[in-house]
Amino acid sequence: MADKLLIGISAQGATAAHWRGNRIAECRVYAGDEGGVAGFGEYLQSCANVPVYVMVDAVEEDYRFETLPHAFGSDRDEMVARKLKQHYRNTPYATAWRVGRDSGKRRDDRYLFSALTNPELIGGWLQALTARGLPVAGIYLLPMVNAALPERLDAKAPNLLIVAQHAGGLRLTFFRERQFRLSRLTRGDSGRAENRSRYFAEEISNTRLYLHALRTLTLDEHLSVLLIDRGDELEEVAVNIARDNPSLECVRLGRRELTARLGITESLLDASPYAPYLHLLGLKAPPSNLAPAAVTVGYRRYQARRAIHAGCAALAFGAAVWAGANLFQMAVLRGDAEDAARQTARQAAQYQEITRQFPQAPASAENLKRAVEIAQKLRESVRTPESMMRLVSGALEASPTVILRQFAWKYGASDIEGEGAAKPRPAAGPGPAPATPAGPAQARRQSGLIEGEIRPFRGDYRAAIETIHAFAGRLAKNPAVAEVRVTKLPLNVNPTLSLAGNTLDTPESSATADFKLLVVFKPNT
Repeated sequence: MADKLLIGISAQGATAAHWRGNRIAECRVYAGDEGGVAGFGEYLQSCANVPVYVMVDAVEEDYRFETLPHAFGSDRDEMVARKLKQHYRNTPYATAWRVGRDSGKRRDDRYLFSALTNPELIGGWLQALTARGLPVAGIYLLPMVNAALPERLDAKAPNLLIVAQHAGGLRLTFFRERQFRLSRLTRGDSGRAENRSRYFAEEISNTRLYLHALRTLTLDEHLSVLLIDRGDELEEVAVNIARDNPSLECVRLGRRELTARLGITESLLDASPYAPYLHLLGLKAPPSNLAPAAVTVGYRRYQARRAIHAGCAALAFGAAVWAGANLFQMAVLRGDAEDAARQTARQAAQYQEITRQFPQAPASAENLKRAVEIAQKLRESVRTPESMMRLVSGALEASPTVILRQFAWKYGASDIEGEGAAKPRPAAGPGPAPATPAGPAQARRQSGLIEGEIRPFRGDYRAAIETIHAFAGRLAKNPAVAEVRVTKLPLNVNPTLSLAGNTLDTPESSATADFKLLVVFKPNT
C-alpha cells in the first residue's frame, strides 16, 4: 500500500501519523499554537509528494438526515448542491452522503448531510500543507471515520453508543444496526478521577435524551454502551454506569483488546487518543469527503501523474516482455537454423558418399540441370487446342443445324489467317501447331478457324445467315474469347457488289450454306 500522511486536527492541536505499508510507522503530536504549527511545517519537509488525509474532531460539526426525490446524473448533483447551500452557507467544508433509499412507493433517496461549521479550525494546518505542495486527498469528520469501528470491533448490538475520552471532552457516537445516526463532542474536564463516573453517566444520559427528542431512540429501548479505554482507566466507570443504569449494558474495551482487534501497538495508543481513528482512516477513507475541489486539485494532479507513471511502467513491462519473447524466438530460430545446417551438411556428405558409387554419367550434372530447366520452360509455354475444342463443342450442342467440316488451330503471335497464303491445317494431335516467333512486344494467343455448313439447307439464306451469327454469338460469350469474326457467309450480302447470274441454273438440291469463322482467344489463356 502506498505511503500516506494522516492528520488528526482538534482544537487542542494536531496529530501527524505516517502510514507505510499497512500500518502507522510513526506518530507525532503538535500543540495548537504558533510553535506547534511551525514544528508541524518542519515535519512536513520530510513528506514530499505524499497524499494527505485530514481528520477533524471538533464541536463545530453538523449532521442532518434528509430524504430527497430519486434522481440521476446532473439532476441529482444540482439538487444536492442546492441543499448544501441552503444548510451550510458559511463553510466550504460540507458534503452529502447517499446512505440508501426509502421502502415506500416513491423509493426516495436518503442522504446524510454533514459539515464542519468552523473553517478556521483547520485553516492554519491546511496552509502549512499547501505551502509544502502536499496533495490533500480529503477532509473527514471523526465520526465518519468512526463509522467503521463497530465492524472492526465486531459489535453486534442493535443500538450502540461508543464513548471515547478525548483531550477536549467525550466523543459519543450512536449507531443503529451498525449505521451512523448521531455524534456529539462534549466540552468539559473529564480528567479528575473523583467526578469521572458521574461525568460519563450524565453525558450518556444527555445523549439518550437527545436521541429520544430526535425520535431516533426511545427511552424504553435497550442501549449498549461501549467504552473505549485506551489507558485502562475506566474500569470503575464501567461498573458504576452498569450499576446505576439497569437499562444500559456497559462494556469496556481495554488496551489489550483494542490492540488485538484494531491491529495497532500500545505505543500508538499512548502517543495520541486519535491513533485508533487515524489507523481506520489509513485502512479505508470514508465516502463523506468535506474537501472542496479547490483543496483537492493537487491530489487530482497527483493521481493523474501516478496514472501516467503506471501506464508508462505497464508499457515498459509489455515492451520488455515482447522483447524477451522476440529474443527467445530468435534463439529458438537460431538453434533450428543450426540444426538444419548440421542436417544439411550431414545429408550432403551422405549424398557425396553415395554418388561416388554411381557409374560415370554421359553428361555433366550442370548440363542435366539446364536440360531439365529448358524442358520445364517448354512445358509451361505449351498450349493444346483442348480449350478451343471444348468451346466449339459446347456451341455446336446448342446449334444442331451447324455441321463442322474442318477445324484449324494455332498458338502464336499472329492469328491463324495471318500466315501468308498457306492454308491452315487442322490440329493433328495434342501437341501445338508450329507458330511464327513472336516479337518482344507481342503476346502469344490461341486462334482457330472453323469451316462448316448449315444442314439441312433449302435455299433460305436469311435463316442460314441468322443461324451462323447466332453460333458466332455463343462463341463470343465465353470470357476467354477476345474476338469472333465471320470470314465467309453462304451469300455475300455486301451492298456494293452487282448482281449477276441466273438462279434457275443452280438447282435447289445442289445449293449449300457454307461459312467460315475465326475465333481468337485472349493472350495467356
